Amino acid sequence: MLKLKLARQTISKNLQLYLPFLLANAVLVGINYIFFSMTTNKSLEKQNYGSGLIQLMNIGLVFTLAITFFFMIYINGIVSRRRNHELGLYSILGMTRSDLGKMIFFIDAIMFGASSVLGLVFGATFVKFVGLGLKKLLDMERLNVPMFSSVAAVICIGYFAAVYFILLLGDLWRLRSVNPLDLWKATNKREKEPRGSWIFGIAGVVALCTGYALAVRMKVSMDAVTSFMLAVILVVIGTYLVFIAFSIIFLKMLRKNKNFYYKRNHFISVSGMLYRMKQNGASLASICLLLTTALVAIVTTGTLRLSQEATIKLYNPYDVVMTKKTPISHADKMTIQSKAKDNHVTVGKYVNMTMTEPIYGNFSGSAYSVSKGVDMSTENQLFAVPVADYNRIQKQNVHLAKDEILMYSSKGGYDKNRLTIKGKTYKVRHLDSFDFYFDYQRTIFKPILVFAKDKQVCEQISGKWLYAMGYDVSGKKSDLKKYTAGLENKFMTVVKKKNSQEPYMDSFTDRPSVSEMFNQLFGGLLFIGIFVSIVMLIATVVVMYYKQVSEGYADRDRFKTMQQVGLSREETKSAINSQVLTVFMLPIIGAAVNVGFAIPAIQKMLVFLAMYDKLLLVKFGIVSVAVTFLGYVAVYKLTTNVYENIVNR
Repeated sequence: MLKLKLARQTISKNLQLYLPFLLANAVLVGINYIFFSMTTNKSLEKQNYGSGLIQLMNIGLVFTLAITFFFMIYINGIVSRRRNHELGLYSILGMTRSDLGKMIFFIDAIMFGASSVLGLVFGATFVKFVGLGLKKLLDMERLNVPMFSSVAAVICIGYFAAVYFILLLGDLWRLRSVNPLDLWKATNKREKEPRGSWIFGIAGVVALCTGYALAVRMKVSMDAVTSFMLAVILVVIGTYLVFIAFSIIFLKMLRKNKNFYYKRNHFISVSGMLYRMKQNGASLASICLLLTTALVAIVTTGTLRLSQEATIKLYNPYDVVMTKKTPISHADKMTIQSKAKDNHVTVGKYVNMTMTEPIYGNFSGSAYSVSKGVDMSTENQLFAVPVADYNRIQKQNVHLAKDEILMYSSKGGYDKNRLTIKGKTYKVRHLDSFDFYFDYQRTIFKPILVFAKDKQVCEQISGKWLYAMGYDVSGKKSDLKKYTAGLENKFMTVVKKKNSQEPYMDSFTDRPSVSEMFNQLFGGLLFIGIFVSIVMLIATVVVMYYKQVSEGYADRDRFKTMQQVGLSREETKSAINSQVLTVFMLPIIGAAVNVGFAIPAIQKMLVFLAMYDKLLLVKFGIVSVAVTFLGYVAVYKLTTNVYENIVNR
């Protein structure tokens, strides 16, 4: 029991070291418990699109579990290094490796038990609120989320028990391979001055620039995901190399600047940081990448949610949209009216449009290059519509010559005044809006509508025709669902029978179904994005805290010596601020730069989900970076106070 008592005393005497780790682990237990509760929830699985939503959550869960694991390994390494001093004292007093090992076991057991209990309490307290939020976010009226799930609790605690067991094995292995007497000296051992490597620094810059170039030049194509992942890997490698190598080079350059270096506060800060900059640079790079990941997650999922209505409108500009290879007949309209009457639904005015089948390709200069087939580089699908249909739908009276076209595409895409299609050049007039703009067959290719003089001109662009009709409906929500489901079943059955030997070209979509699909898809992604961002920000804050704690202990004796020879408290504070400000703002600046270069790539990726509003993405990105910057400054202030308290203790 002596070892247990000593373990408790070690934790209680070093709360500044253990308490943040315990609380952070407790929050992570709670967050992962909430994730496990959702992914094992039978009520969620029974909802429309519930299985797909659970699959999305499982992806987020795997990510948070991985981050949790590496975070705990990293922070435990810092905690164990600080603990070595006390263990060294016990070894001098006669405790054996076996005794120290038992003491470490009890410390880890107490930390595991306390964080698990607190985490489950936190998770069980907030899971109901999360369930209500998810119910509202996804519009799931029958979703039931219990406060406590024994299955989720067992899985969650099992995972954290495994992680703590790995931490214990690592601690015991380090203890086994080190002379216990060295533990006393290890804490006060000073690092040698590191050498800044221009080769590693230049390699980091090259990796960063290559990653940024890939992100900026990435195209909307099938291989976009591969390009994005390669860019991410290069940016991660480049960030670590640049922070580690150039931070050392930067400090040595400051040391060579006599006008800067030989000022009291600068001398203290630069000389102190230089000796531990190799480890410090890695910590700064980790903070930068954690912030970048959190920002990318929330910017991506938040933008998707904000653009949801525009995306739904792109899929369904009217409540019901149907497209056929043959003209929509009187019998079709009679079926529509009959189904409406059976389900107590009122049908609005029909809006008809004739358009050619899409031709897939890309804009190249002032020409539209038609792809021979849909390949990895294809970005657009172009439709031709007689201008008479435009006039009727928009209530306009536009007249065109044979070499003139009107063009409309959501959020731009082509801004020149001439366009060559299949060898023929047309004068282009750009439109600001078109009511019946929609994404035929809901592909990843951006729709481009061109309005030509007549059908003959349209057929020069594409020779086959499609017939689209849209209309709005009104009635109770439950009746609308029954109506659209019955209508879809009727028309799609007929289509499959008629076109069983032909390429599938007919389509039927309704806004209630599309809204439900996107509400749950984008809502689920936002839910995951929020939780992933929370995990990343928790990791960021704790890494920042322990960075300051470890540096505070490393600098305490040096500052005490200088205070004994005349350094005042005010001068100490000035030196600390200079030391922190010299490099501490670099991670948030680096994260902002990373996000800035990531936005073009994110925008290309979001096209797969029919999100074309780049301006919305940029605005939300700027706001997110600004809010994160304010939070970063607040954490910087708090952790700097911790550093000052340690140094002045």
